[in-house]
Amino acid sequence: MPPNPPATPGPESHLRPAGPKTLGILADLIEQEQPVFAMPSWFVTTESAQAGHLISEFVRELGGRPAGPDHRSFFANSRYEALHGAVKLLRHRAVATSADHRGRVLVLDPDGTLTRRVDPLGEGPDRALAPGLLTHTTVAELGVALRGTAVCGLVVRAAERLDGSDLDALTELARRARAAGARIVVDLSDIAPDSPAVPAVTALRPDLVVLGESLTGREVPFGAFTGTHDVFKPWTTPKTGFLHSNTYGGNSVAMRAVIATLLPRWDAGAPVHRRLAAAAADRRATLALYARHVNPMTVRMHRKLHGALNVVRAKGSRLTVRLDSGRELDLVDGLCGAGLGVAGHNPTDALTEVVRGHDPARDHVRELEEVLARETGLPRTFPAVSGASAVESALTLARLARPRQRRIVVFKHNYGGKTLVSLLATAADRTRAPFGPLYEDIRYIDPFTPHAVDEFRKEVAGGAVGLVWIELVHGSSDAFAPVPGPLLEAVTEGRAAHGYLVGVDEVLTSYYRCGTRFAHHGRLPHVDLMSLSKALSYGCFPTGAALVSQDVYDAARESNPRLVEELRTHHAHAVGAHFALQAIAQVDALGLPERVRALSRTVRSGLAALDGGPRGVVGRRFAEGLLGRLEPRVPGPLGRFVDPEGEWMTYALILWWITRARAFVVYDVFLLPLTATEREIRQVMLGARGLSRTGPVRLLVRAALFRLGQRLARRPAPRPSPLPANPRSTR
Repeated sequence: MPPNPPATPGPESHLRPAGPKTLGILADLIEQEQPVFAMPSWFVTTESAQAGHLISEFVRELGGRPAGPDHRSFFANSRYEALHGAVKLLRHRAVATSADHRGRVLVLDPDGTLTRRVDPLGEGPDRALAPGLLTHTTVAELGVALRGTAVCGLVVRAAERLDGSDLDALTELARRARAAGARIVVDLSDIAPDSPAVPAVTALRPDLVVLGESLTGREVPFGAFTGTHDVFKPWTTPKTGFLHSNTYGGNSVAMRAVIATLLPRWDAGAPVHRRLAAAAADRRATLALYARHVNPMTVRMHRKLHGALNVVRAKGSRLTVRLDSGRELDLVDGLCGAGLGVAGHNPTDALTEVVRGHDPARDHVRELEEVLARETGLPRTFPAVSGASAVESALTLARLARPRQRRIVVFKHNYGGKTLVSLLATAADRTRAPFGPLYEDIRYIDPFTPHAVDEFRKEVAGGAVGLVWIELVHGSSDAFAPVPGPLLEAVTEGRAAHGYLVGVDEVLTSYYRCGTRFAHHGRLPHVDLMSLSKALSYGCFPTGAALVSQDVYDAARESNPRLVEELRTHHAHAVGAHFALQAIAQVDALGLPERVRALSRTVRSGLAALDGGPRGVVGRRFAEGLLGRLEPRVPGPLGRFVDPEGEWMTYALILWWITRARAFVVYDVFLLPLTATEREIRQVMLGARGLSRTGPVRLLVRAALFRLGQRLARRPAPRPSPLPANPRSTR
C-alpha cells in the first residue's frame, strides 16, 4: 500500500450555485407540468433530441471538421459517469480481441483525480477497485507504458491543456495505439462551450469525446460521451441497446440547461436552428433526431408503441401520454420515474418553497447532512448526483475503511448501478460480462437458496470480508420476495464477530416506498453505510447521497484523506440539497406513514384477487409497500415460440397497461405513487386483475389491433423545411 497521501486544501465542487437560468428552467418545467423524469432509458423529449444534435455539432466543430457524419451521445450525470461509460464502450467494442488486451485501457490523468477514484488504495491496476485502467500523469510515462502493452483504448484527460511538444508526442502515441486496434477517447469535461477548434481534437481524431458539467454552466449535474455511430455499434441492437443505462440521464432540467449553454455558440442563421425548430414542431422529427444523435433502439421502441411512451404532462400521481393519432390518455403513474420523489411529479411546493424560495447564501448541503444524520444515525454525508454515484462512493469508502479486508459480499438480484464501481453491486452476469476486468474479490450469494445462510457464514468466517452490501427489496430482477430474515440475522451476527461493514442500498426503497421509512428498519439493527437517491430528488432534480458512520469516515480518512474530501465535495450542490431537504420535510407533512400503510393494504388485497389459473399471462407476484412485481409468462404451446420477456410480450404488456388499465406500467415492476388516492391504487390493481385473466393470444391480438388502428389514424406529418441530406441517418 502506498504512503498515506496528504489531504490538499479545498477541493472544489464541479458544480456552481444555481443562477437565474437554471432556476428559470426549473420554474418553467414545474409550472408547465412538464415531466423532468418519466422512465429510465426510454424517455424521449424534444429537448433531449435537440441537445444530442447540438452536442454532435459542437464536437464536430471542436475537431475543425466540415459537416459530415453525425455523432451519437450517451447522457450521464457527471464527468466520472461519462468516463466510466466510455471505458465500458471501448471494452465492449473490443470484446472479440479481449484475450490480447484483457480490457486494459491507458489513461493520461494529469491531476490524478480519476486514478484516486478507480484505485483508492493505490494497489495497482490489477487489484484496483476498477481494474484494468493504466493511469499515468505525464505523456512520457504513457509512452513507456504503451511499449509492449496491448490495450483496447487510450483515454486523454484535459486534452485542451496540452502544450505543443506533449501534443506532438501524444499524437504519435495515439497513432500507434490506433494501429494496434485501440480506440481513442479525449476528455473535455472542462471545455468552454464557446471554445473554438481544439488542437488536441484535431490532431488525435478521437473516437469518443467525454463532456461534463461545463455544458450546463456547471449548474446542473451532467456528463456525456459522444462518438460516431460506428463506435456505438455494440449498443445498437434490441438486446444491447440498453445494456448501459441510468435513471437520471437525459432529464429535462439538464437537457434544457445544455441547450441554453450551447445555443449562443451559433448565430441566428445557422442550420442548427432549423433542426431544432423541426423537432419542436413534430414528434416524428424529434424521434428521427433522437435516433441519429442519442439511441436508435429507444426510437425503435417508441415507433412500435405509437406514442404510448410519449409523456407530455406530469402532475402529482398522473401522467398524460399522446398517441401518434393525437389522442391523449390520462393515466395513473405506475412507475414514478422508477420510484422517484415522495410527492409525485411537479409538486407545487417544489416551485414555491425551493425554486422561488432558494437562498444561495444558505448552506443547504450542511443542513442536509444534519437532517440525514438525525434520520439515519449516520453522521457523514457524501453528496451524489445519482443512485449509481451514491453506491460508488459508499463502496469506495468501505474499501478505504477496511483496506486489509478486500472481499465484498453482494446478494444476487441486487442492483447497484452501471458505473465500473457501482456495477459490482449489480448482481446480473449479463450486465457485467462485456465490461471486464472488474474487481475480482467479490462474492455473489443467492439469498433464496435453502443453504444461503450456511454459504454466507462460511464465506465470512475467514475474516477476509470487509463489506456486506445489501439491497433488501429488489427493484430490477426476478426476485419475488425481500432478502430472507434468517440471512439478515446471520449478517448482523457476523458483523460483530468478524468486523466487516454492513451497507444498505436504499436508493429505491427509502421513505416508505416499501412500507417503512427505510427498508432495513426492523430487519438490520446496525448499518455502517447507506446509499440514497430517488426519494431525495423530489422528482425534480438529479441528486443523491452516500451516508457513513463516524468510524467509517475516520478510517477512510486515514487511508486517503484527499480522496475522502474530493468525494465529499465534487458533487455538492445547493439546489440538489434544497430539493432533498424539502422531500424529507414533506414525508411527514403529507402523512406518508399512515397513507402508505393504508394503500399497501389495497395493493396486497389486489394481488390476492389476481387469477391464479394456468392460462393467464401473470405468473408469480409480490409487493412490499407500494413496490411490486408481476412475472410475465406465456403458458401453453405458444410459450415455445414467444419469449415472455421478449419484444412481443413486452410491447403487448405495455400497451395493455396504458390503453386498457390506464396505468403507466412499462416494466414487470410497479412503483406506485406515495401520494396516490385509494381509488387510483384500486384502478391499478383492477388492471392487474384483468391482466391475470388474459391469455397471451388475446393480449398479442389486442396489441396488434392497437398498432393497426394507430397507423390508420396517424396524423399527416407537417411539411418539412428544406434541410441538407444526411447520408448517415439511422432512421
